[in-house]
Amino acid sequence: MGGADGGQQAGEPALVAAAAGELNAPLVLLRQLSLALADQGLSASERQRLTKRMTLTAERALRITRQLSFHSDAPRLLALEPVNAVTLCQEVVHELAPLFKAHGHAIAVQPRSKIPLLIADRELLRRVLVGFGDNALHYGSDKHPVRLTIAQHDNHVRVGVRDYGPAVPIDIWQRLEGRIQRRSVVPLARRPQTSGVGLIAARKLTEMMGGTIGVIRHRDGATFYVDMRVSGQMSLL
Repeated sequence: MGGADGGQQAGEPALVAAAAGELNAPLVLLRQLSLALADQGLSASERQRLTKRMTLTAERALRITRQLSFHSDAPRLLALEPVNAVTLCQEVVHELAPLFKAHGHAIAVQPRSKIPLLIADRELLRRVLVGFGDNALHYGSDKHPVRLTIAQHDNHVRVGVRDYGPAVPIDIWQRLEGRIQRRSVVPLARRPQTSGVGLIAARKLTEMMGGTIGVIRHRDGATFYVDMRVSGQMSLL
């Protein structure tokens, strides 16, 4: 499947309302974990495990709010520059690896060389890719780790996150936009852990940077990707 479809897009108030709905789940979990930590009979190892899970859950909730804050500030903060996609993907993996490890999963960068620099706001693009990786958390394994892929297609560089989860609906973008406009909960039917708000925010941020977003449907998963323009500068990798 190609890039995101057009059509009427959800406005800022609707996006914020939908995000509030998505934040409900991690906040409820944080409350449950905090109550569990109050148990005086917990062993030191169990207390450490719960504390670590609280930290990871809080970080995931923060990523949802950061997507919205970047979306709100992007028009005035946008700073396009040449970006090394390989280095950026390595940073994304470094950020997400502890979360994946805690769930018994793995994430890695698919090795590539001679990829040209792309044009983007580096921090915004990193947030988009982190969001893709976060959505893929439950759709990989040690045997089939989630992979960040990088490839050149004519005058753009495609950076994607390949997972091995359930099928993605053909009309994914229309469904997400419709639910956000209705200010309803936005998860995908077969991918309840996927942040619909994150995907819509990622699409808006990518378009602000002059890129396009899309998803490829595989028989055994999906690749969410962004296409960004190739820079005139040369990469050393």
